[in-house]
Amino acid sequence: MELYPGVHQISSLFGGRNLFQYLFVGEQMTVLLDSGVASTPEDVIFPYMERIGLQPRQLTLAITMHADLDHQGGNAALRAASRHTLLACHREDRVLIEDPEALYRLRMDHLCAECGVHAPEEVKPLAGRATPVDVAFSGGETLRLGPGWELKVWHVPGHSDGHLTIYDEKHQAAFTSDAVHGRGNPGATGEMAFSPTYYTVDAYLSTIQFLESMPIEHLFSGHWPNAHGVQVGAFLRESRLFVEEMDQVLPLCLDRHPRGASLGELIEDLAPRMGSWPREANWLFMWAVYGHLTRQEQTGKVKRIEASHPVRWKRG
Repeated sequence: MELYPGVHQISSLFGGRNLFQYLFVGEQMTVLLDSGVASTPEDVIFPYMERIGLQPRQLTLAITMHADLDHQGGNAALRAASRHTLLACHREDRVLIEDPEALYRLRMDHLCAECGVHAPEEVKPLAGRATPVDVAFSGGETLRLGPGWELKVWHVPGHSDGHLTIYDEKHQAAFTSDAVHGRGNPGATGEMAFSPTYYTVDAYLSTIQFLESMPIEHLFSGHWPNAHGVQVGAFLRESRLFVEEMDQVLPLCLDRHPRGASLGELIEDLAPRMGSWPREANWLFMWAVYGHLTRQEQTGKVKRIEASHPVRWKRG
């Protein structure tokens, strides 16, 4: 659907959740944000473009907002359909976005060897084929869509090291992809599908604070309902409060395990306290829980038990 003149939200379902891409059609550039999973371009993006009178070859730039299979998976299909379209991402996520095997090994399943929590291998094909990126952003760039219409490129880490937000200053609209998560990832019908999946807690909090400081009247994400006006601040505040609550609840969970607890045990303890997502989705909580453990380990509140495998933690 057209959100406002020249800006389109392209929607589909993935795993029972909304999956959104965004298309900016300007006089000088046509820009796509995210490419979905491997099948999304052929099934969803290209048919939508055709309905509004555009062909894939008219795409100037396709930006992968962060490294994840449901945001980068369609890059190979974009490249096959339009050799002249430039693919872009933040430099910190480039290796993961160019190589789906690296995405799985270094991002999705990187805690398996140390912590014994495993990401299912059957999701790997959704990330598509290896596809080189043409443009690596650092944050701070400006994209000129046409006279009087520019997009700002913001670096907003936390969910990934190279997460981006695109800001349309003219319309005070922020396109945040998965930069902030509220209290979890919702299903398309409103129920909670799984937990927040931020990685680095301090970076995530800094991103929330940054977004709270900016003049944002409209927030459009990768999976969450569109937010406008006071809803924007409420969503950002909800995201921050979840992190603060995690910091309080984690030590209480460790008190229940005086000899230490593994990441898997802590996930099972924390999940019902922090959200209402299905138990089979608990494995997706591993990144946020590990992030909080690492953060509290650095401040001495939590101690890693040496020589344990999988690694275990206890109160400091």
